[in-house]
Amino acid sequence: MKEKIYTIPINEAFDEGGECPLCNLHQKLEKDTLDFVLGPSYMEEDMREKTNKTGFCKHHYDKMFKAQNRLGVALMVSTHLKKINNDLEKVLEGEMKREKKKSPFKKTEDEPFLYNYTKSLSASCYVCERVEGHMKNYVDTIFYLWKKEEDFRKKVASGKGFCIEHFSLLMWEARTRLKEKEFKAFAEVLIPMQKENMTRLDEELDWFIRKFDYRFQEEPWKNSKDSLERTILKISSAFMEK
Repeated sequence: MKEKIYTIPINEAFDEGGECPLCNLHQKLEKDTLDFVLGPSYMEEDMREKTNKTGFCKHHYDKMFKAQNRLGVALMVSTHLKKINNDLEKVLEGEMKREKKKSPFKKTEDEPFLYNYTKSLSASCYVCERVEGHMKNYVDTIFYLWKKEEDFRKKVASGKGFCIEHFSLLMWEARTRLKEKEFKAFAEVLIPMQKENMTRLDEELDWFIRKFDYRFQEEPWKNSKDSLERTILKISSAFMEK
């Protein structure tokens, strides 16, 4: 079947290999989104309105700060701060009215305005929302390719499995996206592959640890030199920066 524009990123991620093709997709999406946010777009009013509304999570503030575009970050943070200050004025007004109703040392059924506001503030992130929106589309495409293309099924089967998070996601989504017979075939490929590759990593990491024992210093590293980084990716979806 002829490759379509929306299938190219999926095939590239699976061709790249590694411990989780979906993590490959997520990492590239995150990089592209940060490049977009810190590019000329931050000077556009509609873009600033979006980042103004959602802000960013701790992880992506850190990523943006390290990108060395201090002006771009400062402009977004400045307008976001103004919105926060405006919101806080209203929230604190509501909080003070609440406190007047009942002693702060006693339980109250009234809404905890400040607590709820700060929770919502830390829970929203422009980068996270954009990345996750694209990831949902990628999952759609993965199941489209799985159902339509035998070559793609072979490509998946020849891989190293997925991180725990994305393996769980694919198995969960498969239950509603595939018919009973299709789901069984899907599970018969993914489950043994995942178990085999989790065992492989366990063995590689064990060998990595043994190499710190003087008795094994002269032994070859085999495939274990980067096994710690790959294991962390497998169990937590986190790429370790070297």
